[in-house]
Amino acid sequence: MPPKRGSKRKATKTTGVATPNGDAPQSTAPDRATWPGWVEMESEPAFFNVMLSEMGVKGLRVQEVYDMDEALLLTLPQPVHALIFLFRYRAAEDQQQANDYCPKQVWFANQTPDFACATFALLNIVNNIPGLHLGSELQKFKDFTNDMDPLSRGDAVDSFDFVKRIHNSFARDNDLLQADLHIEGKNSKYRKRQATARANAARAARRNEEMASRKPPLQEKSPNAVHARATGRAKRPTSKKSSKESTPDEGPDDAYKSRSRSKVTAASEAEDEQKPSNGLRRSKREPKPRKPDLVSAAQHDSDDADGFHFVAYMPINGNVWKLDGLDCFPQVVGPFSEDTGGWMQIAQPHLVGRMDQYAASEIQFNLMAIVHDPLVGEKAALVKNVRMLQAFDRKLDAFSDDWREIDGADTKKDVVTTASTEYGITAEELGIPELTADLVTKREVEHDLLQLIQLRKEAVIQQTGLRAAVRDSLEAIRSDEEKARHRRHGYGMFVRSWLGALAEQEVLGSVTED
Repeated sequence: MPPKRGSKRKATKTTGVATPNGDAPQSTAPDRATWPGWVEMESEPAFFNVMLSEMGVKGLRVQEVYDMDEALLLTLPQPVHALIFLFRYRAAEDQQQANDYCPKQVWFANQTPDFACATFALLNIVNNIPGLHLGSELQKFKDFTNDMDPLSRGDAVDSFDFVKRIHNSFARDNDLLQADLHIEGKNSKYRKRQATARANAARAARRNEEMASRKPPLQEKSPNAVHARATGRAKRPTSKKSSKESTPDEGPDDAYKSRSRSKVTAASEAEDEQKPSNGLRRSKREPKPRKPDLVSAAQHDSDDADGFHFVAYMPINGNVWKLDGLDCFPQVVGPFSEDTGGWMQIAQPHLVGRMDQYAASEIQFNLMAIVHDPLVGEKAALVKNVRMLQAFDRKLDAFSDDWREIDGADTKKDVVTTASTEYGITAEELGIPELTADLVTKREVEHDLLQLIQLRKEAVIQQTGLRAAVRDSLEAIRSDEEKARHRRHGYGMFVRSWLGALAEQEVLGSVTED
């Protein structure tokens, strides 16, 4: 997930060499081989196909889905193994998770690092497809993490340099710098939260010490209070003496002062009885709202940032699962049955509902399908056709050496009859024996020369469509590799050098003025 768009960042010090026409130094991109982070991936099926191929996965193809219409979904290569949904993630819209555990039959990893949701979505998919060829590296990784919990698997993926290098190979220098700025900003906010929490804890400790060190004020003991505690009722006060019964040394003014002091003392004792036992005075002002603690602040901070996020949907053991690396555990969308239309009948309305929800808010989204690679079946059919032609040729050679001169037995140059690098057919694949009724073993035609030539002619015609299908699939692979090559090529250095040369010739000023 990318950082929040439009968020302000503090200026950071950059390193590098000054540009030819200014004092500002150029930022130096980190070394990709040792860089520990991850970069954001574009929702481009070509990049995902190249990633799967370089990871060693065979038999899968990523294809973009333009509409969730049922008729259009039927045109996808079958079977459809999974769907990858890209949407703008918002923490405030995080849905409640119903499932609170990870079943043994579901391989699921939590996304622990930022910007790695594309790779996590792919790994959560390929590790749940039975019988899939993963390649040596991924197969070892799956075996190593098979008994781990989702969080430990997420940490293992973050430390898996093999897939991290493939993921980051699509990053430009600016992507690496942006990711570093994002991580630096998160670390800075985390350090500030820690410092604030420590300062609040220190202030609270000092306040408690001050309160504990203060002694309650001494209260004047009254005989009435002692009598009340002993008997449970207050002793009746004696009647006041009149001015005539006052002592001879006591004048009228002294009597007045004595009565005033008695009233003040009584009022003070009444207030003391209402005060708390520790003798501290309470403020009548409303208390200030407490600041959130470190955990709530961490949840409220970075993780409310908006960004694009990949989520996988796929069938596993009779249920459709949502595999979101930001969820604690995989979530069940619903059960399905092949008799009622398959798993897409469950995933389709769920995804349509989410798309309608985001479309109403004008939020961008995208959908890709992980399908069975059609090249696998197309190439197998072409190999079978070449074997059949070779079997026909061996039978016809047994009849006559000049059978190729017969009408209909000619072979054009583009017909494949042996191993071919153009179509990826090896001699080992053609040398594998295969027993099938379509080969030339039918008793009714194995001794009929003209019938054999006619069957061979039909196989040659059939091969035209097979070659076209394989050629199209191979061209799609080459197109994906070309897109990945352009994406991985660093054009930034060329542009900087070109601008530097223009600056040395002092032509940038005239260009900018125009």
